Amino acid sequence: MEDYTVVKNDFNEISELNELKWNHNNCYFQHLMKLIPNNSETCLDIGCGKGELSFMLSEKCAKVIAVDLAEKMIEKAKVLYPKKNIEYICGNILDMRVENNSLDAIVTTATAHHLPYEWLLCFAKDKLKKGGKLIILDLVQAKTLSDYIIWGSAFVPNIVMNLVKNGRLQKDDAHSKQVWERHGKHDTYMTMNEIRSLAKKHISTAKIKRKIFWRYLLVWQK
Repeated sequence: MEDYTVVKNDFNEISELNELKWNHNNCYFQHLMKLIPNNSETCLDIGCGKGELSFMLSEKCAKVIAVDLAEKMIEKAKVLYPKKNIEYICGNILDMRVENNSLDAIVTTATAHHLPYEWLLCFAKDKLKKGGKLIILDLVQAKTLSDYIIWGSAFVPNIVMNLVKNGRLQKDDAHSKQVWERHGKHDTYMTMNEIRSLAKKHISTAKIKRKIFWRYLLVWQK
């Protein structure tokens, strides 16, 4: 069972770290945007962080509900990415009331592993409108030979992208690395097989793919 007090404290600390132009999440944001249905009215961004993706979503959706557990993340999001059609909410999505068939899209990046996964899939089935999309970008545990080959091949591109986009060999400085490593001790990830098994059980038409920077992408249309 996830200890959300620990998670919240971790991300309040992470919110104070130096912001980098490129990271293993936002490098996929443009691709995620292409998956958002046209003429979307309402999109839910679970684990919005400092609001970068929420802002992008607000350019395509009439309303974005951006939720994060850490109050400092929400405070920074309101300053960095203010927009009239973004509603920033500090809270736990597990405790929020959302009407059934009310959302055109549910997007979550690097957050699904903090949630009960079957709950998230069932939540999407209930809350999305017909034609709405669930989009999950998250970290995953390597287990198969294919996993190790694909994610092992990311080593050189990771160095190149950090040099080109961030002007450094490694993504994190010493302090940031220490903070992320401390947080990582609380994290647990599923394997691709476990993710596919749960998706097959609840949303059998979902498409799931490995992404090069130690992540997977799940897309399901209701």
